[in-house]
Amino acid sequence: MTGAQLRIGIIGCGHAARIHLDRLLDLEGIQVVGCADGDRAAAESLASRVSAKGTEAGVFADHRELLRRTSPQAVAIFTPHIAHYRPAMDALQAGCHVFVEKPFSTNVQEAVDIVNLARGRALKVGVGHQYRLNPYLAEARRRLAAATIGPIRLVTATLALSWLETHGGAENAWRFDPKVTGGGILADTGDHLVDALLWTAGQPAIEAAAVQSRLESGLDLVTAAALRLADGTPAMLGLSGVSASSLFELNYFGERGRIQITDQSLIEERDGQAAESCTLSEPSESIDGNFASAVVAGTPLCCPGEEALDTVRLIEAIARSAATGQTVRLA
Repeated sequence: MTGAQLRIGIIGCGHAARIHLDRLLDLEGIQVVGCADGDRAAAESLASRVSAKGTEAGVFADHRELLRRTSPQAVAIFTPHIAHYRPAMDALQAGCHVFVEKPFSTNVQEAVDIVNLARGRALKVGVGHQYRLNPYLAEARRRLAAATIGPIRLVTATLALSWLETHGGAENAWRFDPKVTGGGILADTGDHLVDALLWTAGQPAIEAAAVQSRLESGLDLVTAAALRLADGTPAMLGLSGVSASSLFELNYFGERGRIQITDQSLIEERDGQAAESCTLSEPSESIDGNFASAVVAGTPLCCPGEEALDTVRLIEAIARSAATGQTVRLA
């Protein structure tokens, strides 16, 4: 990113905001001008991290007040999933570029509204799908586009994690009631796997048939879905939040071999040849640095809102299919 100053406001001051704020403050040319949260104490706590770096940020209980009083050029939104829409629309109306932590939205129409308003005002909307910066996924996308294993005939994508244990066990799962938060495990963590699948494949999904195991609150613990990609390729998606260990893995089976990707490895097998693995460097850019550079220098966004729409559409279709027992075709 260049040395130009970027005035940015933070909306939503919980755990995710603290992680992203630290990255922003390490960037040259960033001035965090305000922190807003309905819980004013959370906003004050986040603003104190800014002041520890030698600058001051305003504290607000309402994001609209932040927009009026600090006139940021951009905002970063880390509110609960269900509450992304209003701050994003208000920020765009105020002339701000917008970064939205994933999931972009829990509602397709709201996501479309944000994209359309940004397009109409020539503003940027970036979404926090940082797995696109993972060198192994980026290399897999390149090889798949080059058809190094021939036409793809099947894709499998698996995410296994101890989500309940990480979030305090089943007795605390009510805190993640999707009716309150706007998303369960599929939208919260599975969102990364879904976006990685579509992005590496280079195409959206057009059909989904899914089943889910849920807690009484409605929280989805396990999701299994059969998908059809735009070119007709079938894909199988599996997500478990009750696993003892973690796994993030995609497999592309082509007519001449297979590519297996995790967030830390890539293995390619071609017919008649030994499996080839590669070691790649860590990404040199954070998702926050990518957004700042896109706003200041006009470099490409890692995940623009238009592309994140495909992930929102698919997650909504999977949830609807699991709820109705019907195959859902995506528009």
